[in-house]
Amino acid sequence: MFDRKEEGRSGMVLELNPEQKQRVNLSLHAQEILEADREQFAPHLTKNGFFNELLYRFAPQAGASISQTLERRRQTILLQLENLKIQKKKLDPETAEAVTEALLSPVRKELEMKAASYPKGTSVLFRLSNRNSVLFYDPDWPDAAFYRNKPARYMKALIEEYASHTQYQREAFYFNEWISHAEAAAAAGKLLRITTQNPKGEETSWDLRVYGILPNEAGIFHYLVGRCVLKGGLKSEENIASFRLSRLVDVRILSSSGIRSGSLSSSEKKEIEEKIAHGRVQFLIGEKQECVVRLTQKGKQMYKAIQYMKPLPSEIDEDGNYHFECSTYQILQYFYRFGGQAQVLQPQSLRELLREEYRKAYEAYEGESPESDNE
Repeated sequence: MFDRKEEGRSGMVLELNPEQKQRVNLSLHAQEILEADREQFAPHLTKNGFFNELLYRFAPQAGASISQTLERRRQTILLQLENLKIQKKKLDPETAEAVTEALLSPVRKELEMKAASYPKGTSVLFRLSNRNSVLFYDPDWPDAAFYRNKPARYMKALIEEYASHTQYQREAFYFNEWISHAEAAAAAGKLLRITTQNPKGEETSWDLRVYGILPNEAGIFHYLVGRCVLKGGLKSEENIASFRLSRLVDVRILSSSGIRSGSLSSSEKKEIEEKIAHGRVQFLIGEKQECVVRLTQKGKQMYKAIQYMKPLPSEIDEDGNYHFECSTYQILQYFYRFGGQAQVLQPQSLRELLREEYRKAYEAYEGESPESDNE
């Protein structure tokens, strides 16, 4: 570890203690979001690790990075003015600069006001990673004037801005690089190599021809959708599948010579769209099979009321049993909460799985209560 103490462009000194410990004042809401998103997006990271990773990933995208945001806006304005020239509406350089500055001025004020508007909270202590200490204690930090030369103010604005967005937006910010890889692979017709990890920590790599990145029906998570096969597998062995972005370990584009095409034909895209239309994005990976469920009267009321992950019946037979053409995983995820109000009749493998899960739950609550153990 090292002591960063350098004079910035404003003449003020930016100093970080030798242990690289950093205090940031954060609202309770922002702190809760940080912990919730760590559990969702990066449970393998410590709180300190996630804080550093989030700062590094979000800073280039954030409005709180005022200089970068203004430069992006400037380039957009200049492009629009250039289009005016193409349309033969003459605009000399001085006028173009004056117009640009006039349009950027209210944007600058809005960004400054927003950065200073976040509520005061409590002080939270982190240890900055080496790359973040270099990033946030850069002596030529372009946003120094906006934050009174205090990196902690900038970090607060970044985290508070991030926390102000929906979970779906935050997931897109955090996994922006992977989303860009997927979009680039789809546009260029290249294969995407993705890596998953099971609860035991065992990794599996897949080759995916990308259809797109879609939300689940609740609009909470991003799913990478396409046709996939185990790493190095044949096109003929592919299946339509979806992978939740935040559950992946790695995403990269395969671009070396000899790699087969990652393009999807029109008929393949149509097949994927039809499967999505008849199911749920998050359940594409499972093979469809007939599942039959018997519901009590209360179970029917629950089925009518609970929409999340809800499978649609292909028929309701004369005995009132519900028939579904979907993955057993979807049936398990949806009906598990019904308890005794739903009974799976088919397939037998799912009946046995549910029986075992309910047996474990019963054993967990069987016997003396925790209170009696303490008496």
